[in-house]
Amino acid sequence: MQPYIYYLISLVGITVFVILLQKFSPTRSLIIALINIVYGMVLLTNISTFMPNLIILLVVAGVLIAFGVQGFILWFKMTDCNFKDQCPDTTSFENWWNTIKTFNMILIVGLALRFFVIQPFIVQGPSMNNNFQDGETILVDKITFNFRQPIRGEVVIFKAPNNPQDDYIKRVIGLPGDTVKIEKGKVYVNNKLIDESFLSESGKTPNDSEILTRVIGTNEYFVLGDNRPDSSDSREWGTVPKANLIGRAIIAIWPIDMTGLIKTPQIYPY
Repeated sequence: MQPYIYYLISLVGITVFVILLQKFSPTRSLIIALINIVYGMVLLTNISTFMPNLIILLVVAGVLIAFGVQGFILWFKMTDCNFKDQCPDTTSFENWWNTIKTFNMILIVGLALRFFVIQPFIVQGPSMNNNFQDGETILVDKITFNFRQPIRGEVVIFKAPNNPQDDYIKRVIGLPGDTVKIEKGKVYVNNKLIDESFLSESGKTPNDSEILTRVIGTNEYFVLGDNRPDSSDSREWGTVPKANLIGRAIIAIWPIDMTGLIKTPQIYPY
Protein backbone atom coordinates (compact mmCIF):
# COMPACT_ATOMS: atom_id res chain seq x y z
CA MET A 1 0.00 0.00 0.00
CA GLN A 2 0.98 3.61 -0.53
CA PRO A 3 1.91 5.59 2.64
CA TYR A 4 -1.18 7.80 2.41
CA ILE A 5 -3.35 4.69 2.75
CA TYR A 6 -1.94 4.09 6.24
CA TYR A 7 -2.93 7.61 7.28
CA LEU A 8 -6.40 7.08 5.83
CA ILE A 9 -6.76 3.79 7.69
CA SER A 10 -5.66 5.45 10.94
CA LEU A 11 -8.14 8.29 10.47
CA VAL A 12 -10.96 5.89 9.68
CA GLY A 13 -10.04 3.73 12.67
CA ILE A 14 -10.11 6.66 15.08
CA THR A 15 -13.44 7.90 13.68
CA VAL A 16 -15.06 4.48 13.89
CA PHE A 17 -13.70 3.92 17.40
CA VAL A 18 -15.11 7.21 18.70
CA ILE A 19 -18.52 6.66 17.11
CA LEU A 20 -18.79 3.08 18.35
CA LEU A 21 -18.25 4.27 21.91
CA GLN A 22 -21.57 6.10 21.63
CA LYS A 23 -25.03 4.58 21.92
CA PHE A 24 -26.93 3.31 18.91
CA SER A 25 -28.71 5.86 16.75
CA PRO A 26 -29.77 5.87 13.06
CA THR A 27 -27.47 8.81 12.26
CA ARG A 28 -24.41 7.17 13.82
CA SER A 29 -25.23 3.89 12.13
CA LEU A 30 -25.37 5.63 8.74
CA ILE A 31 -21.93 7.14 9.31
CA ILE A 32 -20.51 3.75 10.30
CA ALA A 33 -22.17 2.09 7.29
CA LEU A 34 -20.72 4.63 4.83
CA ILE A 35 -17.26 4.46 6.45
CA ASN A 36 -17.27 0.67 6.14
CA ILE A 37 -18.24 0.85 2.47
CA VAL A 38 -15.51 3.42 1.69
CA TYR A 39 -12.98 1.58 3.84
CA GLY A 40 -13.70 -1.72 2.06
CA MET A 41 -13.48 -0.11 -1.39
CA VAL A 42 -10.16 1.58 -0.55
CA LEU A 43 -8.79 -1.75 0.63
CA LEU A 44 -9.98 -3.53 -2.53
CA THR A 45 -8.49 -0.93 -4.88
CA ASN A 46 -5.10 -1.18 -3.16
CA ILE A 47 -4.84 -4.97 -3.17
CA SER A 48 -2.51 -6.62 -5.68
CA THR A 49 -2.20 -10.29 -6.54
CA PHE A 50 1.37 -10.29 -5.21
CA MET A 51 0.42 -9.24 -1.67
CA PRO A 52 0.89 -11.73 1.17
CA ASN A 53 -2.33 -12.74 2.95
CA LEU A 54 -4.30 -11.83 -0.18
CA ILE A 55 -7.27 -14.04 0.73
CA ILE A 56 -7.55 -12.49 4.21
CA LEU A 57 -7.49 -8.98 2.75
CA LEU A 58 -10.18 -9.86 0.22
CA VAL A 59 -12.39 -11.37 2.93
CA VAL A 60 -11.97 -8.33 5.21
CA ALA A 61 -12.74 -5.93 2.36
CA GLY A 62 -15.80 -7.98 1.36
CA VAL A 63 -17.14 -8.12 4.92
CA LEU A 64 -16.68 -4.36 5.37
CA ILE A 65 -18.57 -3.59 2.19
CA ALA A 66 -21.32 -6.11 2.98
CA PHE A 67 -21.81 -4.73 6.50
CA GLY A 68 -21.83 -1.20 5.13
CA VAL A 69 -24.42 -1.94 2.44
CA GLN A 70 -26.60 -3.81 4.93
CA GLY A 71 -26.45 -0.89 7.37
CA PHE A 72 -27.30 1.60 4.64
CA ILE A 73 -30.34 -0.44 3.60
CA LEU A 74 -31.53 -0.71 7.21
CA TRP A 75 -31.05 3.04 7.69
CA PHE A 76 -32.98 3.79 4.49
CA LYS A 77 -35.89 1.58 5.60
CA MET A 78 -35.90 3.26 9.00
CA THR A 79 -35.89 6.74 7.47
CA ASP A 80 -38.60 5.81 4.98
CA CYS A 81 -40.86 4.45 7.71
CA ASN A 82 -40.46 7.65 9.73
CA PHE A 83 -42.18 9.52 6.92
CA LYS A 84 -45.01 6.99 6.97
CA ASP A 85 -45.28 6.82 10.75
CA GLN A 86 -45.21 3.03 10.53
CA CYS A 87 -41.78 2.01 11.76
CA PRO A 88 -41.16 -1.71 12.20
CA ASP A 89 -39.29 -3.23 15.14
CA THR A 90 -35.72 -1.88 15.36
CA THR A 91 -34.30 -5.19 16.61
CA SER A 92 -32.61 -6.05 13.30
CA PHE A 93 -31.09 -2.58 13.14
CA GLU A 94 -29.71 -2.85 16.67
CA ASN A 95 -28.43 -6.38 16.03
CA TRP A 96 -26.55 -5.05 13.00
CA TRP A 97 -25.12 -2.24 15.14
CA ASN A 98 -23.83 -4.67 17.79
CA THR A 99 -22.35 -7.00 15.16
CA ILE A 100 -20.56 -4.29 13.23
CA LYS A 101 -19.36 -2.72 16.47
CA THR A 102 -17.68 -6.00 17.45
CA PHE A 103 -16.17 -6.54 14.00
CA ASN A 104 -14.88 -2.99 13.67
CA MET A 105 -13.39 -2.98 17.17
CA ILE A 106 -11.53 -6.24 16.48
CA LEU A 107 -10.33 -4.86 13.15
CA ILE A 108 -9.08 -1.61 14.72
CA VAL A 109 -7.19 -3.47 17.44
CA GLY A 110 -5.75 -5.84 14.82
CA LEU A 111 -4.59 -2.97 12.62
CA ALA A 112 -3.02 -1.20 15.59
CA LEU A 113 -1.09 -4.35 16.47
CA ARG A 114 -0.12 -4.87 12.81
CA PHE A 115 1.17 -1.34 12.23
CA PHE A 116 2.81 -0.60 15.57
CA VAL A 117 3.53 -3.82 17.51
CA ILE A 118 3.95 -7.00 15.48
CA GLN A 119 3.50 -8.04 11.87
CA PRO A 120 3.88 -11.17 9.75
CA PHE A 121 6.62 -11.34 7.14
CA ILE A 122 7.01 -13.90 4.36
CA VAL A 123 10.58 -14.77 3.37
CA GLN A 124 11.08 -14.49 -0.38
CA GLY A 125 14.04 -15.93 -2.21
CA PRO A 126 17.06 -18.04 -1.17
CA SER A 127 19.20 -15.31 0.45
CA MET A 128 18.73 -16.64 4.01
CA ASN A 129 19.04 -20.38 3.32
CA ASN A 130 19.40 -22.67 5.20
CA ASN A 131 18.17 -20.90 8.34
CA PHE A 132 15.13 -19.38 6.63
CA GLN A 133 13.40 -20.87 3.61
CA ASP A 134 11.61 -19.25 0.68
CA GLY A 135 7.92 -18.92 1.62
CA GLU A 136 8.49 -19.23 5.35
CA THR A 137 6.33 -16.96 7.53
CA ILE A 138 7.78 -15.24 10.58
CA LEU A 139 6.57 -12.64 13.07
CA VAL A 140 8.38 -9.31 13.34
CA ASP A 141 8.70 -7.35 16.59
CA LYS A 142 8.33 -3.65 15.71
CA ILE A 143 8.76 -2.21 19.22
CA THR A 144 12.16 -3.29 20.53
CA PHE A 145 14.29 -1.07 18.29
CA ASN A 146 12.53 1.98 19.71
CA PHE A 147 14.36 1.25 22.96
CA ARG A 148 17.67 -0.31 21.89
CA GLN A 149 19.84 -0.82 18.83
CA PRO A 150 20.08 -4.16 17.00
CA ILE A 151 22.50 -6.77 18.28
CA ARG A 152 25.22 -8.40 16.18
CA GLY A 153 23.82 -11.65 14.83
CA GLU A 154 20.21 -10.52 15.10
CA VAL A 155 17.92 -11.11 12.11
CA VAL A 156 16.19 -7.91 11.04
CA ILE A 157 13.60 -6.82 8.48
CA PHE A 158 14.04 -3.44 6.81
CA LYS A 159 13.19 -1.26 3.85
CA ALA A 160 15.83 -2.01 1.25
CA PRO A 161 18.03 1.07 0.67
CA ASN A 162 18.28 0.23 -3.03
CA ASN A 163 14.58 -0.66 -3.37
CA PRO A 164 12.53 1.18 -0.70
CA GLN A 165 9.31 -0.46 -1.88
CA ASP A 166 10.71 -3.88 -0.89
CA ASP A 167 11.28 -5.35 2.56
CA TYR A 168 14.45 -7.40 3.04
CA ILE A 169 15.49 -9.88 5.72
CA LYS A 170 19.18 -10.09 6.67
CA ARG A 171 21.45 -10.65 9.65
CA VAL A 172 23.19 -7.77 11.43
CA ILE A 173 26.98 -8.07 11.28
CA GLY A 174 28.30 -4.54 11.88
CA LEU A 175 27.06 -1.88 14.30
CA PRO A 176 27.60 1.91 14.22
CA GLY A 177 31.32 2.66 14.61
CA ASP A 178 32.45 -0.86 13.62
CA THR A 179 34.95 -1.62 10.89
CA VAL A 180 33.88 -4.61 8.82
CA LYS A 181 36.36 -6.41 6.59
CA ILE A 182 35.67 -9.34 4.27
CA GLU A 183 38.75 -11.15 2.94
CA LYS A 184 39.25 -14.65 1.53
CA GLY A 185 35.80 -15.75 2.57
CA LYS A 186 36.24 -14.58 6.17
CA VAL A 187 34.38 -11.75 7.90
CA TYR A 188 36.15 -9.59 10.47
CA VAL A 189 34.61 -6.97 12.75
CA ASN A 190 37.10 -4.57 14.36
CA ASN A 191 39.91 -6.93 13.28
CA LYS A 192 38.28 -9.89 15.05
CA LEU A 193 37.15 -12.95 13.09
CA ILE A 194 33.46 -13.51 13.79
CA ASP A 195 31.92 -16.91 14.50
CA GLU A 196 29.78 -17.94 11.55
CA SER A 197 28.96 -21.47 12.65
CA PHE A 198 25.28 -20.64 12.00
CA LEU A 199 26.01 -20.75 8.26
CA SER A 200 25.86 -23.90 6.15
CA GLU A 201 28.94 -24.82 4.14
CA SER A 202 27.24 -23.74 0.92
CA GLY A 203 26.14 -20.47 2.51
CA LYS A 204 29.58 -19.14 3.44
CA THR A 205 31.19 -16.15 1.73
CA PRO A 206 32.98 -17.23 -1.48
CA ASN A 207 36.75 -17.47 -0.96
CA ASP A 208 37.45 -15.62 -4.20
CA SER A 209 35.45 -12.50 -3.23
CA GLU A 210 37.15 -9.13 -3.50
CA ILE A 211 38.50 -7.63 -0.29
CA LEU A 212 35.93 -5.27 1.19
CA THR A 213 36.50 -2.87 4.07
CA ARG A 214 33.79 -0.59 5.39
CA VAL A 215 33.58 1.72 8.40
CA ILE A 216 29.98 1.81 9.66
CA GLY A 217 28.60 5.30 10.22
CA THR A 218 26.33 6.61 12.95
CA ASN A 219 22.85 5.03 12.92
CA GLU A 220 23.88 2.58 10.20
CA TYR A 221 24.14 -1.21 10.12
CA PHE A 222 26.07 -3.68 7.99
CA VAL A 223 23.93 -6.70 7.12
CA LEU A 224 24.55 -9.98 5.30
CA GLY A 225 22.36 -12.84 4.15
CA ASP A 226 22.87 -16.35 5.50
CA ASN A 227 23.36 -17.62 1.96
CA ARG A 228 26.25 -15.38 0.89
CA PRO A 229 26.67 -16.62 -2.71
CA ASP A 230 23.03 -15.76 -3.43
CA SER A 231 22.32 -12.66 -1.33
CA SER A 232 21.98 -8.99 -2.19
CA ASP A 233 23.21 -7.25 0.96
CA SER A 234 25.62 -4.65 2.36
CA ARG A 235 28.45 -5.97 0.20
CA GLU A 236 26.51 -4.77 -2.82
CA TRP A 237 24.52 -1.66 -1.80
CA GLY A 238 26.06 -0.52 1.47
CA THR A 239 24.72 -0.08 4.97
CA VAL A 240 21.13 0.09 6.25
CA PRO A 241 20.07 3.37 7.93
CA LYS A 242 18.34 2.92 11.28
CA ALA A 243 15.31 4.74 9.85
CA ASN A 244 14.85 1.82 7.41
CA LEU A 245 14.54 -0.80 10.14
CA ILE A 246 11.09 -2.33 10.53
CA GLY A 247 11.86 -4.75 13.33
CA ARG A 248 13.50 -8.00 14.40
CA ALA A 249 12.47 -11.53 13.54
CA ILE A 250 11.26 -13.26 16.70
CA ILE A 251 9.12 -16.31 15.86
CA ALA A 252 8.77 -18.63 12.87
CA ILE A 253 5.13 -19.63 12.49
CA TRP A 254 4.90 -21.41 9.13
CA PRO A 255 5.41 -24.10 7.94
CA ILE A 256 4.57 -26.06 11.08
CA ASP A 257 7.78 -28.09 11.10
CA MET A 258 9.84 -24.87 11.26
CA THR A 259 7.92 -23.08 14.02
CA GLY A 260 9.79 -21.77 17.06
CA LEU A 261 11.66 -18.84 18.53
CA ILE A 262 14.36 -17.28 16.36
CA LYS A 263 17.58 -17.27 18.35
CA THR A 264 20.42 -14.77 18.01
CA PRO A 265 23.84 -16.45 17.85
CA GLN A 266 26.81 -14.83 19.56
CA ILE A 267 29.01 -14.09 16.56
CA TYR A 268 31.46 -11.59 18.01
CA PRO A 269 34.35 -12.79 20.22
CA TYR A 270 34.36 -11.04 23.58
